[in-house]
Amino acid sequence: MSKNKSKAITPKTIGQYAEEQYRKSRDFRKAYDEEAARLHIGYKIARLRKERKITQQELARRINSSQQTISRIEDTRNTRLNFKTLIRVAAALQAYVRVDFVPRELAT
Repeated sequence: MSKNKSKAITPKTIGQYAEEQYRKSRDFRKAYDEEAARLHIGYKIARLRKERKITQQELARRINSSQQTISRIEDTRNTRLNFKTLIRVAAALQAYVRVDFVPRELAT
């Protein structure tokens, strides 16, 4: 009777696996790119809000919304970011929304 042993995945092999899947699978690439973009937006909003020393509650007041909405926007698990809301948040943070298309071979 042989035991089915699972190979432990180290951080190096996780990175290698992700790179390999990114090259091989269109579905993986699409999911990876969407996730990276989503994480980046929520993180940037939270970072700028904190740099401006504005609470979630104050930012919500400025865009006529709730603190829960701001929390959801900043939550990197949130998959529903409305462009109109992003523009309102940017204005309240005295910033602009910039959309950029970067060729994959140039993105790092």
